[in-house]
Amino acid sequence: MSLPVTHSDLQERCLRLARLLTDQLADQQGEDGNFVQHSFYAKAYALALWQNLGDARYHPKSILAINALKNEKQDHLYHREFIEYALKYCPDTDNETRNAILRNALYQSPRVANWRILGMRIRQSGSWHDKLRAKLDWLYIRTRFWRAPVFMDRPGCFSTQYHAFCAALLTDSPIPAQREIAAKATDLIARLCTTTGIPNLVGRGAGQSFGATTALYALLKHGYRAEAEAILFRLEQTLLQTETLPLNLLAPNPLPDDAGPDNRQTPGWYSYNRHYDYLAFTGFWLLRAAIDSSPEPAPTIRANADFLLIHDTDHYHARMCLCGKSSYDITTAPVLITNGHVFLPPTGGEEDFSSLYGPASLPLPAFADQQACSTFTSGTTSDSTAKITFRLAGRRGQRDITFNENEIVIHDQVDTDSRSNLHLFRLMVPAGLAFEKPGENRIDFPDLNLHLIADHPLHITDDGLFAVTGPVRTIFVPNQGTATLRIVWSPS
Repeated sequence: MSLPVTHSDLQERCLRLARLLTDQLADQQGEDGNFVQHSFYAKAYALALWQNLGDARYHPKSILAINALKNEKQDHLYHREFIEYALKYCPDTDNETRNAILRNALYQSPRVANWRILGMRIRQSGSWHDKLRAKLDWLYIRTRFWRAPVFMDRPGCFSTQYHAFCAALLTDSPIPAQREIAAKATDLIARLCTTTGIPNLVGRGAGQSFGATTALYALLKHGYRAEAEAILFRLEQTLLQTETLPLNLLAPNPLPDDAGPDNRQTPGWYSYNRHYDYLAFTGFWLLRAAIDSSPEPAPTIRANADFLLIHDTDHYHARMCLCGKSSYDITTAPVLITNGHVFLPPTGGEEDFSSLYGPASLPLPAFADQQACSTFTSGTTSDSTAKITFRLAGRRGQRDITFNENEIVIHDQVDTDSRSNLHLFRLMVPAGLAFEKPGENRIDFPDLNLHLIADHPLHITDDGLFAVTGPVRTIFVPNQGTATLRIVWSPS
């Protein structure tokens, strides 16, 4: 990358992106102040952008947004915390207008870290009663979600995206102890991101713009310029390719009007998330990154969590998370970036709603004829190894992964006498990657300069499955109870 990386240059690039997104929001706002596709909080963050940029062209748009916010239905899905946080940053919206928008809507306060911190940050600038409540909130958050150096998304579950959002929110806290925790959390973001430009590769929301821009903000505020620039460069490239910022940066296709699980053109789509929410939200954090003050010195902590694997070599970047309760929490095969491409993508997807993802989306062994898939039981990591246990149709299985400089070795074993139609590994690679099969035990990916070599015949098929990057092909060894697979990089 030859673009400038001084702090002021990065801020200028953030501002340019924020202006482009702000213009898109202005162009796509409807006459009633809403956006074409349903959104939860897009109007509030668009309003913050329009008022902070201060262009007279946006004034009519702001009036429409305020009127639409006043008329918003405040049901159980009303995102009070997100909307109120955006209104805090609307300089031309007075208290009377804010009260008319928020009315008597209740805080949702779900049992997830980012919502709790969002509510606490709002209360920190309120009345004495609100500030007292904020102190109690912090005690709850520290006890339930903070496991240095990570913020758990939900108890027992980790998401790099929402860890980044928590860090960004606390970076500007008036409480020094909270800013210290933000610094520790941001140091982990820097390690997760390095120069890949993708900070949120594991956990809920993998690959989404929400996590990318909040990570960018936290990194820039703490002086991690190289990591921040890598994210910014990827955002700029995505905008050039798609003329917008898609909700899912790892599958940067234009969002169709009928987005959803019935439309195979929306891979990585979460039925809970909305394109315009994320477009306005990312623009908001880009603008904040552009206008906030000088960065604080980057800490040198280098701490890690025992359930995370972060392994970087000259050939690849591997990430794994071995804790959680849902398929999108856990990475049973490493998320792998090599030569600037995602080779093994994040898998699993939203399970609370109908989606493109199901049990077969988890890259673990399965019985093809029985449609029986594995369930993750437990996992441990070290600097260069990961061990996973799982259950498959009542049988115990184990996966051992060893990470070396120029190869990754995966060993699968299922304790069963019935091996017919048992598929080991089931690694999922983007369907668009070109491959060659020079022998029955080998698959080559020449564009990535790597080879997959097994000790038994190796198959690659299109099973109609999806990962966050979109349609995938599945790589597996059939009819064996144990096998070893090597991912090998050729010398450059």
